[in-house]
Amino acid sequence: MSIRSLISIPLFASACLLAAPAFAQSVDNPADAEKQSRPEPSWERFHLVEVEDDLPTQANTAPSETADSQAIVQDDIGLFALGGANSSTVVTDSDDSDEDKIVKGHGLQLGMTFLGVPDSIIDNWFQYHGSTWDDTVNMGFSLDYTLRFVRPCEMRFSLSWVNARTGDAYWLNADHKNQLQLADYIHQDYSIIALEVAAFHIIPIVRNASALTELDFYYGGGFWGGVVLDSAKRYAIRSSCARESSDITSCPHEPTSSEFLEMPGGFGFVTVALGFKFTLVDILTIRAEGGFKGYFFGQLGLGVEF
Repeated sequence: MSIRSLISIPLFASACLLAAPAFAQSVDNPADAEKQSRPEPSWERFHLVEVEDDLPTQANTAPSETADSQAIVQDDIGLFALGGANSSTVVTDSDDSDEDKIVKGHGLQLGMTFLGVPDSIIDNWFQYHGSTWDDTVNMGFSLDYTLRFVRPCEMRFSLSWVNARTGDAYWLNADHKNQLQLADYIHQDYSIIALEVAAFHIIPIVRNASALTELDFYYGGGFWGGVVLDSAKRYAIRSSCARESSDITSCPHEPTSSEFLEMPGGFGFVTVALGFKFTLVDILTIRAEGGFKGYFFGQLGLGVEF
């Protein structure tokens, strides 16, 4: 044996002794090698949910086998559940429910209004006056937008026009009730265009009794403000008749007229109303409503809800 061979034997033995710990560590931990080779799961398409862990627990089960048995992947429904000792935490997609909503829907309605001012109200300012009930048909029309809420209430925004004409008659201010010669014969064609905001509370009366009909009762109120349109003319009373008569309604008036300018250009009032709403086939609505807004009114409406 040569000197070169004798030197190579110790070098080879030293190299084996240095490589032995690393080789032993890689052989002793096969689970770590498997874990390193296993790709990490993607959490972007999975949600966690609360599920019961029915998997049996065995004391003699290897740690790697227990971990593998508790990992459940459900690709078909997009769920990923990670098992624990008793239960697992799962995250799922939650659908929006009606309880999270505020607005339930919307509605549009055309309304036809019948109105009148009681004579007892006008009596507070005028000794003689015309009436909304004298030979006139006082009607109005409205376009309503309704905002319906999940809670049993709704808010209504209305644009309306009403005929405010009274019968032609003598008008005399109550402060001058003993001065009949100051009365004027008034012919007017007033109308009012107004905006209104009101809120109503809904009380269901009939629900699911028929596939075609539902019935609600509602009440509420709001505010409205309007602008007076058109004009009025006044004719002076025949003074000789006014001095001789205690009742001027039959007295003639002068043939010439002048503008009557005592009516304000606009005004507003509080609205108080109640009514019934019929809903047909879940979309068509019919309303019957009445109330007071400076004048008494009754309204019929036809509309849709969506």
